[in-house]
Amino acid sequence: MASPNIYTDVNFKTQPVSAGSISDSGPPRKTTIHKSIPGFPTLLLTSMIFFLLLAISSSVALNILFQLYSDLLEEKNTIEQLNHTKLDCMRNHLSEEDKVWSCCPKDWKAFSSHCYFVSTDSATWTQSEEKCSSMGARLMVVHSKEEQDFITKILEVKAAYFIGLSDPGHRQWRWADQTPYNESATFWHPGEPNDDHEQCVVINHRRSSWGWNDIPCSSKLKSVCLMKKIYL
Repeated sequence: MASPNIYTDVNFKTQPVSAGSISDSGPPRKTTIHKSIPGFPTLLLTSMIFFLLLAISSSVALNILFQLYSDLLEEKNTIEQLNHTKLDCMRNHLSEEDKVWSCCPKDWKAFSSHCYFVSTDSATWTQSEEKCSSMGARLMVVHSKEEQDFITKILEVKAAYFIGLSDPGHRQWRWADQTPYNESATFWHPGEPNDDHEQCVVINHRRSSWGWNDIPCSSKLKSVCLMKKIYL
């Protein structure tokens, strides 16, 4: 009688067969080799290694994508600042070792740490703010009397200009850039503001002096845009 095949997880061994146990007259038997399937622990270990490598690869890929996204945001911000065709720059000697170029777009006026653009187009307050925003700026915020005196020197006496001060309701004045409204640093004309329905502010010349006047936001007037200087 033929010996049964022996299966193991590692390999196969053929047991010796004594003489005469197989008839010489019969045809030789073919030995069928059955390959064993790796055991469960081996599959589990392989799967764990695979998923670990996949997790590491995913983490590296996410870090690379995050860095690329951060670089794109930084580049976008830089482009938004430099979306003007020409810049006028001045070198500031902040210290013996630190030299910085401070720049304003061409045709803008520089004062302190800001740049100013006087719009000659007439538009509503909202439209004026949108135009300033498209240039990377906001409607002007007046920080001091020195700043107001500077800007009024380049304005037309007979015109009125929107600035970035408005009233969303209940005379709660707010600056367009969220700068806190300081009542002790305001430059209203005498008797102004005088109408709860006039919720936007212009700077204009009246009785030999410049000051602020509340006015309907739907009025179409000129405006002054402000942006921080660009440092290179």
